[in-house]
Amino acid sequence: KQWYQRRVAITAGGKDTDWEYDFKKVSIAGTVIFSYVTVIPALLSGYLWWRKSSAEIKLADTLSLYGYCLTLFIPISLLLCINYEWIRWLLIFGLMATSGGVLTLTLWKVLDQEPKQLSLIITGVLAALHVALILLFKMYFFAPTATSTPITPVAPPS
Repeated sequence: KQWYQRRVAITAGGKDTDWEYDFKKVSIAGTVIFSYVTVIPALLSGYLWWRKSSAEIKLADTLSLYGYCLTLFIPISLLLCINYEWIRWLLIFGLMATSGGVLTLTLWKVLDQEPKQLSLIITGVLAALHVALILLFKMYFFAPTATSTPITPVAPPS
C-alpha cells in the first residue's frame, strides 16, 4: 500500500492498521437507498390514495421528503469513517434525531386531517423503518472490524 493511504488510515482511526474496502457493499448501499427512497413513498402515497385521504400529499412530495431526509446520510457516512465507536454512535443518534425528526414531524403535520390513531400508526411505522435503515447502515457498512493487522510504519517517499 502507498504511504498516504496508511497515513489516512492512521489519522482517521488513530490506529496503525491496514485499510480494507469492499466495493460490493457500495452496490448494496445504492440498491437499499434507491429502494427505500422510492418504494416507501410510493406505498405511502398509494395507501393514502386508496383510502381517499384528505391529506394533501402527492407522490412527488413524499419522494422529495424522503430525498431531503436522506441528504444528511452523506456527511454522516463520511464522518463514520472515524474509527472511534463512541463517535460513530453519537453520529448515528444525531442522524436519527435530525433526519427522523424532519420525516416524522413533516408527516405528522400532513396527516393531521386523518384520524389521530391512524396518523400515529403511519408515522410510527415510517419512523421505525427510518431507524431500521439507519441501524442497518451502521451495523452492516460501518461495523467495527474484529481483527486488524498491524503494519509497520513507512517513511514518506523522498
